[in-house]
Amino acid sequence: MKKRIFATILAAIAAVSLAACGQSKPASDNSVASTANTSDATPADGGNFVYGLATEVDNFDPFTATTADAKSIYFNIYEGLVKVNPDGTFSGAVASDYKISDDAKTYTFTLRDGVKFHNGAVVTTDDVLYSIQHAIDSGIPGYDNVDSFEATDDKTIVVTLKKGDADFLAIASQAIIPKDSDNQGELALAPIGTGPYKFASYAVQDHVTLDKNPDYWGTPAHLNEIIIRFIASSSDLLVNYQSGAIDGFTANAAISEQVDKNSSTINVGHSNAVQALYLNNANTPFDDVRVRQALSYAVDSEGVINTVDYGYGTEIGTAMIPGLSSFFNDDVTHAYDVDVKKAKHLLSDAGYPNGFSFTVKVPSNYQVHLDSAQVLVNQLAKAGITMDIQQVDWATWLENVYTNRDYDATIISVDGSIASPTAFLSRYVSDAHNNFVNFNSKDYDAAYAKATAAVDQEKRVAGFKECQKILSDEAASVYIQDIANNFVYSTKFAGYTGYPLYAVDFASVYRIQ
Repeated sequence: MKKRIFATILAAIAAVSLAACGQSKPASDNSVASTANTSDATPADGGNFVYGLATEVDNFDPFTATTADAKSIYFNIYEGLVKVNPDGTFSGAVASDYKISDDAKTYTFTLRDGVKFHNGAVVTTDDVLYSIQHAIDSGIPGYDNVDSFEATDDKTIVVTLKKGDADFLAIASQAIIPKDSDNQGELALAPIGTGPYKFASYAVQDHVTLDKNPDYWGTPAHLNEIIIRFIASSSDLLVNYQSGAIDGFTANAAISEQVDKNSSTINVGHSNAVQALYLNNANTPFDDVRVRQALSYAVDSEGVINTVDYGYGTEIGTAMIPGLSSFFNDDVTHAYDVDVKKAKHLLSDAGYPNGFSFTVKVPSNYQVHLDSAQVLVNQLAKAGITMDIQQVDWATWLENVYTNRDYDATIISVDGSIASPTAFLSRYVSDAHNNFVNFNSKDYDAAYAKATAAVDQEKRVAGFKECQKILSDEAASVYIQDIANNFVYSTKFAGYTGYPLYAVDFASVYRIQ
């Protein structure tokens, strides 16, 4: 099966232009317009940009928000001591400089002069110490490894880890917030950060407004105002875009195909999230590895990509995104190439010679996952498996599936909070709080612990790839793809920057003169 690889996320990955169904194009630059060429456009600072979003974001607290869409928006509001670059490296943000000890146990950060929060207060070491403690108390992944942290002077923060972690720099991109600003979860609806945009207002079930931060320490944003409108579905987003009610939105390939290419710029990129048929490993029959493997052999990922996503997307066989290229284990991508005969044999060995039935709960606001489910219904039927689709609203999905784990199977894309392999693989550790698939493997737990303990980069890469092989061997989930995620906007605008995160960088967007 052919691989279709799109936007560059790390230096070694490149993006391609939007192509016709079933076709693959050579790699090129990381942001390619469709028929509208704005490469020589002159920025005109000022004005606003109305962005459409298919889910309502009602929690902007970087310590408790769980949805990818929330993270994509507050990417513009908050910054950590460091921030991720488009090529996957890290540079200083609230901190101007950092040093890492040879054993990767001690991280020393020097605060940048004059960085201000959106409330006008200058960032101090007290704010940083509060933010670190808040991350520990909130259970942010990676902060459980912090042994001690202190301010050695009014500009220097020293963080000492229990064990060396070469990945802690990515973890240090967690938001820095004012001291005592989130003791009762106040940031959920009144976020205060240091980013290029600041929170202005929020109207329930309607929109949120961000204003340009006039005191931003870095390169200022071009647009004065960002209005994010909450619109119920992908099809409604398209209608609003075509009518001019919104200036841009993030679209899947099916919706992108319906956009007028002469009046639109379509930037094709990864969603940087793992779409899969996620199985509740604690429930019968998915507690049997043979059943999970049978489903993996019955599902044709390429068929989903061609049918639902017009050939755009990257087939995967792991819980890792291809954008983290050095850690991505491509060896398992074809571990379960379609083999209906083998699927039936495994089902028979597991005690299901005539197949079985189950229900998949799919969030109704994500058309791409509903469409994928429809394709899977037909694919699984060939192996004698009946999959019934139950649509649920997003709030119900979060409560029943993700939080309470009351489900048999679901189709969703899972993202990572930071540009790190741990963000995607930590959720499969047996006792992880976000292990909503209830995966339980001593071999995996040991491999993950070994990988995270390694300081040497080669050993880390090998360790995380071994983790992915175990997930593949045990068919923890039925991995499908990293969906192509297209940022569509009117040709009145230009400027697009992709990151190895599910994020929309509004600061790079500008109106054309």
